[in-house]
Amino acid sequence: MAIKITVSDIAGFKVDGVINDAAGNPQAFDFSLTATRLSGDDVDAKLNGDYTAPAIMAFMLEVNKGWSGVRDADDKPLPYSEDAFRELCKIPGVLFLAYKCYREQTGARAKN
Repeated sequence: MAIKITVSDIAGFKVDGVINDAAGNPQAFDFSLTATRLSGDDVDAKLNGDYTAPAIMAFMLEVNKGWSGVRDADDKPLPYSEDAFRELCKIPGVLFLAYKCYREQTGARAKN
């Protein structure tokens, strides 16, 4: 299949990882984000060399458009909002994991 020079400016990507439960056992999790697809140069320009949590949070809030697979305490689907994303990112590591997945999955990569 040929590749087109133009691609959608919106991309969906999966964020998956593990977090330890109370007994120290790793528990897998995943959710998906939908975001504006920016070029690597545009991402770098927006961050301007600042890879601190506040800068990454501001970037992710700017590009995020929605999510799926995130549930509230009652196990009901949680609608996307900036406040809900901030709350999710209070779990240590989630913010940087989401950013890493954005960078890895919104561009081209090797086929499995």
